[in-house]
Amino acid sequence: MRFFDVWIRNGLLYVKPRLDSVRFKVYENDVLLVSGIDDDGVLIQLHDRKPNTMITIEYLFNNKLGREQYPLKTYYATRARNFQHGDILVASDNVKSELTGYMGHSSLVINENELIESPGLEPAIIRTPIQQFLDKHPVHAQFRTVQSELGKKAAQYAVDYYQEYKSNLEKGIHKPTFSFDLSQELDEPWDKIYCSKLVWICYHFGANYTFENDHLWFSPEDLYHQLLENEDFEVVYQHQNVKFLIDT
Repeated sequence: MRFFDVWIRNGLLYVKPRLDSVRFKVYENDVLLVSGIDDDGVLIQLHDRKPNTMITIEYLFNNKLGREQYPLKTYYATRARNFQHGDILVASDNVKSELTGYMGHSSLVINENELIESPGLEPAIIRTPIQQFLDKHPVHAQFRTVQSELGKKAAQYAVDYYQEYKSNLEKGIHKPTFSFDLSQELDEPWDKIYCSKLVWICYHFGANYTFENDHLWFSPEDLYHQLLENEDFEVVYQHQNVKFLIDT
């Protein structure tokens, strides 16, 4: 459990305690930026906004010392914005605003202009322009594999998977169907599907790369936080307001 919320606002680092009356110090790498108590949070001017900068918060709570660390690459893009096969888009906002921060959405880029996703209801899987995702989900992050071959294989699997799904529909076979049913298996691609499961199976079966699952379903929140802490992926872009409110 983290004791602080941290995000970028108007170019400043914002640190807000989740608990009352907790003493804390904030460091940029090894440089002390601020110390004291402020239950409403503090806005901090950073000295050097680089992707390899580490924000460290030391705190005292219930007479116990603790520490939380936040790599600045979490909050800033580390490379020019473009789209390549295998890129993963994860949004914390939703078309239904009441779900923002709780549900989220994700999709897999297959070329510089298109992606494949499971948007909900029917059809369960679609191939669509990237721009429609950006328009519907402006509060999102984009991740890319360090090894481009992994991304190519995942994207090719997505294309083949989509084509087989379309073939099933032409035969009157509605497989897979869209569902968040918690009884479904992640490694069963033809029974039920949802957005982040689609990304999971494309990397699992297509690139032999498996994301871990910490709860009953592999949510966009799971995908997002794994990608942030994963040395096999880079942050291409991140909106400053991307934030998931619960661990799903």
